[in-house]
This record gives sequence, structure tokens and C-alpha cells, in this order.
Amino acid sequence: MIPVLSAHRLVVRENVPLAGRTTLRIGGPARFFVEVEDVAALSALLSWAARQGFPVLPLGKGSNLLLPDEGFHGVAFVLAGGFREVAIRSDEVVAGAGASLMAVALAAQRAGLAGVENLSGIPSSVGGAVRINAGAYGSEIFDVLSSVEVVSRDGERREVPAPEIPHGYRWSALMDSADIVASAALRLKEADPEAIRARMAEVTEKRKKALPPQPNAGSIFKNPPGEFAGRLLEACGLKGRRIGGAEVSERHANVIVNTGGATAADVRALMAEMQRAVKERFGVDLVPEIEVLPSASVE
Repeated sequence: MIPVLSAHRLVVRENVPLAGRTTLRIGGPARFFVEVEDVAALSALLSWAARQGFPVLPLGKGSNLLLPDEGFHGVAFVLAGGFREVAIRSDEVVAGAGASLMAVALAAQRAGLAGVENLSGIPSSVGGAVRINAGAYGSEIFDVLSSVEVVSRDGERREVPAPEIPHGYRWSALMDSADIVASAALRLKEADPEAIRARMAEVTEKRKKALPPQPNAGSIFKNPPGEFAGRLLEACGLKGRRIGGAEVSERHANVIVNTGGATAADVRALMAEMQRAVKERFGVDLVPEIEVLPSASVE
């Protein structure tokens, strides 16, 4: 344990492999890997990392992320303990940033509150979902987001009303900020619990049919305005295209799967080929939806 952090509710380990903590199963070790259990510990950790000059990486569920093969020379952390709690307060669900979207949806369903069913199948934590304005089937988390508690790199805590956070399609200003989401309040609407349950089951079935079973990070590129990235990529004949262990899924052309032993370099090379093909045929620049950490993050 790092002495200055020993009084806080967190667990620190060094040189921990991260591949198994991402849905793509790719990535080298983190210099420090920390499990953080409450806001006071998160504040202390971020403040310490800032003083030491270490970059920080909130891992969440690791579902929208491509880590470098060489690893991350900084502080990678997950939010555990109290950060995974979900509470119902009248028509609001207040969730720690480490809670899964499914946990939030289930708590809301039991309380007869609707508004997050379409998001229930996304393999994301609340913090990660807020940060990128995650969405599915016509819904985005900012549609129901009321407020967010964030912690700055200096350890300062503050609450921010959702309307004050610029956001758009698969983006929020939090992606360009060093602030870390600690919790979120979602304002929902009363509805029949059985109807909510039925919609969640429908969403689960849709996702199961759309996504391949191999390790993947979901959609690789954002949909261009008025178009679907998957349709453009399929029209370019890219399904099944493979570089190393990375392959464009036969089931969904906007998904790259790890067929076994894929490296971050394989995925980056395949992404570049996909972008190049769509640009040459359609004149469209595909923008990555996943976060690609450069090798520059490694010392």
C-alpha cells in the first residue's frame, strides 16, 4: 500500500494485467491497479496521482476501450464498494458510478420506473455510460440524466446539473475533462413493472442476436449522420477481413472480434483499413466510437 493512501478504503496492486478486464481481452499491465470503494478514497487517489504526475484510467467494465499492448504506465482503477450501490428516491434512481446499467435497470423495474430499459443491455458502468453518453435503440443516458457528482484530478468533489454538461451523439464534455464521475441521478417515469420487464427482455434478445459471441468492444465506429457505419463497412466487403487475431465480425461489420491472441496493433491496423475503405468508396470519414489509448501512454 502507498503510505499516503493507507487510511483510505482502496486496494492498490502493481503491474496488474488488464487484458482480462476489457471485453476485447487486449492490453498490457497497469503500473498501478486500484479498487476504490468510496468518494473519499477516490478523491485521495486522484490527488495523489496528480501530485506524482501519473495519468489515470477509469476502467469501468472495459467495454468501450482498446488498451496498448505495452500496458498503461499510470493508475488504472475500478469503482467498487459503495460505488456499486443503487437507490430509489421517489422518481429518481441514484446510482454509484461503478454500478452496471443492468443493475440500474433492474432496480428501476422493481420500483415501476421506466426510461432506462433500452440501455439495460449495454455492458457499461454508470460512470462510463455518462461519460460517453451511451445509447441504444433510440435512447441515450442524457435523456434521463438529472445530475452528476464528479471528482476532479485535485480531489475536489462537486455536483453538476446535467443540462450544464455539453453532450451529443456518443459524446459528452466529460470525455474532454479530467473529472471522474462518482455518481449519477436519473429522473424516470412511472410505468407498469411487467411492461418494463418485457421491454428489457426484448432488448436483451436483440443485443444477443446483433453481437458476436467472441470478445469484442461493441460498435467500433460512430454512425455517420443519416447513415449506419455497419452498412457502409458491409458494402465494402469487409466482413471476415482479418489482421492477426483481429477480425471484422461476420455477424456485424461494425464490430471487431478477438479470434484469439489479437493485439492492440492488430485492431488499430484493421480499424485504419476499415476507415480507408469507406473513405475511398463513399467519401465518408468514420470516427471511432471506442476509446483507443495510444502507446504514448506507456513509459
